[in-house]
Amino acid sequence: MEELEKSLAEAMENNNSPYLENDADADSVLHKIQRLNRGIDYVRKIAEQQIQKIVTWREEQIANRQEAIASEQNLLQLYAENRLKNSKRKSVSLPSGKFGYRKQPPKITHDDTILLAFAKEAAPQFVKIKESVDWAGLKKSCVIDQDKMIDENGEVLPGITVEQQEPKFYVDTKEDE
Repeated sequence: MEELEKSLAEAMENNNSPYLENDADADSVLHKIQRLNRGIDYVRKIAEQQIQKIVTWREEQIANRQEAIASEQNLLQLYAENRLKNSKRKSVSLPSGKFGYRKQPPKITHDDTILLAFAKEAAPQFVKIKESVDWAGLKKSCVIDQDKMIDENGEVLPGITVEQQEPKFYVDTKEDE
C-alpha cells in the first residue's frame, strides 16, 4: 500500500505540466495506470482473503448454534409427545414461548410434461401461452435512421427510441510479460 502511495506522490512530482507533450509522456501515464491497476488488484485480493476468513468463521459459529438448537428442539419434541399424548391440545404454551404440532398440507409433486398434455386435452383454460418479441431478430432485420428504427418494408417501428451516444474514451493497458 505504501508503494502505491509513493508511486502516486512521484507521479505528481514528476509531471509538472498538466498536458502530455509526446508519446513518451502518454506511455509513461499508461505505465502509471498499470501500476495503479496492480495496486487495485492487490487490495481486492487482500480484502477477499479477509472476507473469506470472516465468512468461514461466521458459518462455523452459525452451524454450532444450529446444532445446539436442533438438540434442544429434540428435547422439546420428546416432552411434547408425553405432555400432549392424551390431550386434545396440539401445543404447549409457556412464558418463554410455544411448541407443539401443526398439521401440514399434503406435499404434491407433478410432472409438467404429462400434466401439460392432460391440460391441453381436458382443461385448456389452465394452459398458459406466453407471447414476447424476438428483440434480437427484430433488431437484426431493421436499420437505424437518426432517431428511428425502420423495418425491411420501410416502416418506422413504434415504441422504439433511438438515442445516439458520444464515443466513449477507453484505456487498455498491456500487462508486463
